[in-house]
Amino acid sequence: MSKPKAVLEIVDALKTFLPSNLYALDFSSAHYKSLLDKLNIAKDEKLFELKKGTLIEGIVEYFNLTFQVVSVDISLNNCSITKHFTDDTSSEILDRMLYKHSNVLIDISQQKDAYRTLPYLLSLPEETRDLLLQGFIDKNESMDKARKMLRLQIQPIFNLGERDITFFLRGRIWIRYYTPPKKVPEGEDKRYAGESQEELATMYQTYFPNGLWKDIESILNEVLEEKLNFSVIDNATFTRTFIPVFRGMIEILLIDIMNPKDRPKIEGFTGYILRIYFDRILLYTAKNLLLFVENRDKNAEVFIKTFSDDTLIDSTGKKTKKHPIVDEKQQTWNYVTILSILMQYKQAKLRIISQNNILSTVKEQLKQSEENLKLENHNLEVQEDKIDKIVKKLADTELVNFKNNKANDSKHAKRYEDLSSMKRTEENELYLIKNRIANTTIELGRQQKKLRHEKEAKNILNEQTEPLKETYERIAKALALVLTKR
Repeated sequence: MSKPKAVLEIVDALKTFLPSNLYALDFSSAHYKSLLDKLNIAKDEKLFELKKGTLIEGIVEYFNLTFQVVSVDISLNNCSITKHFTDDTSSEILDRMLYKHSNVLIDISQQKDAYRTLPYLLSLPEETRDLLLQGFIDKNESMDKARKMLRLQIQPIFNLGERDITFFLRGRIWIRYYTPPKKVPEGEDKRYAGESQEELATMYQTYFPNGLWKDIESILNEVLEEKLNFSVIDNATFTRTFIPVFRGMIEILLIDIMNPKDRPKIEGFTGYILRIYFDRILLYTAKNLLLFVENRDKNAEVFIKTFSDDTLIDSTGKKTKKHPIVDEKQQTWNYVTILSILMQYKQAKLRIISQNNILSTVKEQLKQSEENLKLENHNLEVQEDKIDKIVKKLADTELVNFKNNKANDSKHAKRYEDLSSMKRTEENELYLIKNRIANTTIELGRQQKKLRHEKEAKNILNEQTEPLKETYERIAKALALVLTKR
C-alpha cells in the first residue's frame, strides 16, 4: 500500500542527510533538528502541531525501509524513538549486530540475480553464511537461535510467503520461493513435470550410479530440525509443507551436481528422485518423531495423539474419520502403547551399550595382557642370552684353571667373583620374568574366558532385544504411512 505524498516527502528529506544504514537508536536530536529545518517548521509550533502525525509516520517509514520497527514520540524540541528488537528477549548489543546482518541481507536482496541458481532458488555463499553466524558465535549464542533470528530477518527482506522456504544446508543459505506445479500438456507424465521417465532414469544412472541415499541422509536430519521440527510443528503445517520441503532438499542436492544443460529438467528430475526415496525419507522422518516422543516432548505427544481411530463430528453433524496408526500385522497403536514400546526398547539399547562398553574394556585388557606377554617373552630371550654370555665368560680357560688350582691370584679371583655375582643377579631377574610370564598367562586365560562370557551375554541381550526392535520397526513403518495421509 503506497504512502501519502506528505509522508514520502519526509522520507525523502531524511534521505538527503542521514546515513543510509543508520541504526534507529542513533537518530539524534541534531538529526531531528535538521529534519525540522529542512521542512521549515523548526520555529513554527502551529505548523508543527499540524504536521506532527505526518512527521511521526514519515520517521517510522524511513526506518521501515531498512526493516527497523520503531515507535516515535515527538514534540517541537524533542524526538524519542523506541526500537522494537528483532528478538524481544535480546539486548541492544545483540540487536545492533542483527541490524548489521540486515544490511548485508538487504544488499544481497537488491542484487538477487547474482545469487540466483534457478529462477526460484537463491544461494547465499559460504562466506556470507559464516559472516552472519560469526556474530552469534562470538556472543555464545546457540546455532538454533542464530538460524531462527536469521530466518526472521530474511523473511521480510526477501519478501517470503508462507510456502517459501529458507534452508541452512551444505554450508550455505538457500532461499527457495514456492512455485506451483508445472502445467503439463494433456498426455504427458504429470508426475515428472512432463519429462520422459526413461530419460530421467538414464539421467539418474548417469549422475548417481551408486544411488543418492547417503547424500540425502547426510542432510535429512538438518532439514527436519530446520523445517519439520516435531518439537514445534503441528500436524496441519507438517501435512501442508513436508512435500515442498523434501522437494527443496533434493533440488539443493541436485543443483551443484547437474550439468547446466540438464537444469531445465530439474523439476521433473526432483520428482523422479523423490519418488525413489520417498518411503525411506518418510521412515527416517517417522523415526525422528519417535525420538521426540521417547524424550517426552510435549509437542510431539500432541502431534502423535492426533492419529487415532476416533471419528469427529462437527456442529453440522458432519463426520470426519481420523487416521489411526495401524501396522502390517493390523495392530493399532496409540501414544500410550507406542511410548511403552519406546521406553522398553530404549532400556534394552542402553543395556546393549553398557554391555558393549564392558566388552571394549575386556578387549583392551586382553590386548594389554597380550602385549605384556609378548614383551616378557622378549625379555626372557634377552635375559637368557645375558646369562649364556656370563656362563661362557666363566668357562674361560684361565678362570677354570684358577678355580681348579685355587691359585692365590687376586686379578682372577675378583673377575671370577664379579661374574659369579652377575650370574646370580641375572638368574634372579630370569626367575622374576618367568613368574611374570606365568602370571600373565593365567590372567590372559581368565580374560579370554571373560571375553567369551561377555560375548555370550551380548548375544543373549541381542536376542532379547530383537522382538522389541521388530515391534519398533513396525510402528515406525505404520507411522511413516499415516504421516502422508491428509
